[in-house]
Amino acid sequence: MNYYLTRIALCIASIGISASAYALGTDKAKGTQVVQPASPVDVNTCLACHTPVQKLHSRGAHKDVNCASCHTVPTNHTTAPSKETRPATRFDFGSCSQCHTEQHKELMDPKYHYMWAKKGGNTSYSYIQDPVDGWPLEVQYRLPRFHVGVMTDFMANRSDGRFMYKDKTDQGKAIEHHWDALEDVHPEKGLLNKGDLVGMAWRPHKGREATQESRCLVCKTTDNILEYRTGYEPNPKGYDFTTRNIPFFKKSQNSFNCNLCHDPHSAEPRIVIDPIIESMSGKLNKDSVYNKYVGKKPWTKLEIVEMGVRGYPRRIGILKDYDSNYMCGQCHNGAFRYVARKGKYGKNLTAADTEKLGIAFYGTEFFRTPLEINAKLKERGWTNGVDPLTGATRYNAADHHHLEIITNSKHGAAGVGCTDCHFAKKSDGSLEHQPSLVKEKVQNTCMRSECHGPGSKTNWTDPGQPLYLIETIQQEYRVRTNKMEKDAKVARDMLIKVKNKEATMPEKELQALKDAYSQHLTTRYFYFTDYSKGFHDPDGFTQTASKVIFDLRKANKDAQAVIKMNPKQ
Repeated sequence: MNYYLTRIALCIASIGISASAYALGTDKAKGTQVVQPASPVDVNTCLACHTPVQKLHSRGAHKDVNCASCHTVPTNHTTAPSKETRPATRFDFGSCSQCHTEQHKELMDPKYHYMWAKKGGNTSYSYIQDPVDGWPLEVQYRLPRFHVGVMTDFMANRSDGRFMYKDKTDQGKAIEHHWDALEDVHPEKGLLNKGDLVGMAWRPHKGREATQESRCLVCKTTDNILEYRTGYEPNPKGYDFTTRNIPFFKKSQNSFNCNLCHDPHSAEPRIVIDPIIESMSGKLNKDSVYNKYVGKKPWTKLEIVEMGVRGYPRRIGILKDYDSNYMCGQCHNGAFRYVARKGKYGKNLTAADTEKLGIAFYGTEFFRTPLEINAKLKERGWTNGVDPLTGATRYNAADHHHLEIITNSKHGAAGVGCTDCHFAKKSDGSLEHQPSLVKEKVQNTCMRSECHGPGSKTNWTDPGQPLYLIETIQQEYRVRTNKMEKDAKVARDMLIKVKNKEATMPEKELQALKDAYSQHLTTRYFYFTDYSKGFHDPDGFTQTASKVIFDLRKANKDAQAVIKMNPKQ
């Protein structure tokens, strides 16, 4: 009875059952056995009322699983159904691990994280500071996270010191239940973050600011999925798009959850996060890359299932194919937050504004590169405001565009999914449920793949071969990124001088300089959160970086020829 969820932020590369370990239909995960509850219920009685669940349950690998395996059903629920007699739903890993013991064991295994730690950590690829506050942006993305403990991380990172680790050693563990590791050290704050302890509970993975709304939390847990409303309307009966983070934190008990990617009723692959469901449903974003090519490789079809109403709508999406790019991509995507955008006359866009044009208010259009984003939003006249330092227009407010990059890349076109690289392939051909850095497991990913493994044209036999190629591609990323930053600094310095009236410049050259810098800003934040450092789509990055550098250098040269410093007063 797990249904809807919403919004974006970091983390899915997997949980539950992997593509090769769990086939569609009635096949069961390798090495698993259905464990029935001590007090089973009459499934047919349940399904007689819960028709969406009946549709899913009857066709999948879980059709022999009793409802009481995951739900505690009060005896009077069938005779007097109400809010008070609703069954309780289990969202913990233990619910799935009743049968899937091996997958649960793998999820909790920290071996790849510790392999990384033994190397002494990876140096930052490029030390780039935020021009506003001087913060080294790159350092935020250095450590591999435990997916199973991502909600624990987030609660500590994003509450300004409200929720803190009881014991700092827990930061190096896979945490199933947040409250085993965290405590509310300022309960007197009620619905507010602590507000003045930024960094005190900081775990150096990602993020330093406080998230005030639920939209960034729903990727981290599905504990609140039954109370979360689809869409952007208020939900007085539960949670919605703008619910504050503290009640959301307080209600949840478990990080992540297997049912984020695997439907508990049918065991089919699914997505539950609304911006991606909306983007792929075909109702909106019809002109997006996905909706143009849906049904062709790698643009797998999506079946929308309305899960019933508790006074508000909820829905999920069932994937036709077991494509981990979309399962992982429901969190790892660059959904546009048009809620933060302005139209041609400076007015904030509303859901009605975007829907008139057939565009999702909060979703992705599957643009491959930031150049496409910049050009399309510039054409529409939709901005993300003005850069406070330079006065240049900002167009892109989204980040971590992993889904868009992968699906549009050469790997994506070949059918490669996130789990092919981030899950190790075991000797029996099934995938190990432990998402982590690719470099720690190339022997059991690239070197066991159909593309580069035994019998392939590449036929890698030494781990140094894939690692050398990865490092070579990432070195190009490092070099080109630093070149972009240096050229952007030249442009930024001139724009600041003009904005502060320390210098003047003809309008033609000034506008060209602003346009080149705007394009750089879109590119900077598009790739900053591509943790692969260019490896997900080397061709797309190279083409983008080359154009950004060329345009910056031309605009800089033309501006330097005409800029005039004003005399000091």
